[in-house]
Amino acid sequence: MSIDNLFVGVGSKGFHPSSGNHLAIRTSVSCNTKQYFDGEIQLRLRILNKSGDYVYQKVYSNIGGKNIWGDSITSWENKTIYLNWNGKASKANTAGVKYGSFVPDGTYRVEVFYYAKDNSSKEYVKTITKKKSFKVSSKAPSGKDGVAAAATIPEYTGVDEIDYMAEKMITSAGIKTTMGQDEKVRRIYHWMTVNFKHKHADEFVKVKTYYDVTSAGAKKKIQAYKKQTLQNYRKGKLIFRTSFWDSYQIPYMQKRGGVCSDQAEIFAILCRHVGVDTGVCNGYYKNLDGSTPGHSWNYAVVNGRKYYYDVDIEIQNYGKGQGDYYWYKKTLAQAKGNHVFA
Repeated sequence: MSIDNLFVGVGSKGFHPSSGNHLAIRTSVSCNTKQYFDGEIQLRLRILNKSGDYVYQKVYSNIGGKNIWGDSITSWENKTIYLNWNGKASKANTAGVKYGSFVPDGTYRVEVFYYAKDNSSKEYVKTITKKKSFKVSSKAPSGKDGVAAAATIPEYTGVDEIDYMAEKMITSAGIKTTMGQDEKVRRIYHWMTVNFKHKHADEFVKVKTYYDVTSAGAKKKIQAYKKQTLQNYRKGKLIFRTSFWDSYQIPYMQKRGGVCSDQAEIFAILCRHVGVDTGVCNGYYKNLDGSTPGHSWNYAVVNGRKYYYDVDIEIQNYGKGQGDYYWYKKTLAQAKGNHVFA
């Protein structure tokens, strides 16, 4: 088992614990052994002050999960832990900070380690693997302005073909790393609106394939891309955010098509690739005739604020006179005008 990287999304002026603000902490854990481990593994994340006392601790028990027979741990890899710390002290902290209170200014460090205990042993063996320091400052941006000023990191799916095609799409959209979050999302939204089609799976027979991921030449390119991706992963330049649905998007990305659920998943994949926190919303769409079919759309956190995007409805109506930004960047109140959140 290893902890491959640790990301702490602190802004250049530090982190200001305040209502509406949070410190994004991401750590990727991997285990590539197939050997059965008869015991328990706990992953622990602590935030310590300058004196080495922790103000916050979170314990992730049985991090390896269980197999279908109920065994304690099995082979797994690239599990990512997400924590948005609000700057408040946890229970029974050793720094003496009142539980639920914001921590005071100062230098802190995030420390991630795991405890392993074999069933034949009574003690956990502690192994510290990653540390990262940051500054807590009341002079740093607070609230949502603090979230907007925080550092971000790209999140890949870990599915080689998906990540390979996603990068090609991002390049085609003209996105550069120096662009702001709003511009990156805007370009992804526009590019999908123009280049994707609303198509069901049974309509794909005659649809053009834009990306080859199966030929020998394509597989060679994907392997080279995977090698570079893993290097960046180990350097802490990106993390993996694996979803059950990721691999299902391969044919829809190849043919630039799909229905609402596919478009929403792909929009999220592309946005995460450029460091924008994005998720999929599910529910119903309110049509003019009063019908409410099942539907999927997105939210994206842009510069610390959550907005809503419906790229599939935009795709279906593109070129029909409504423009191509009609369902772009809506507030929650605006989104609820046509969307019923499940």
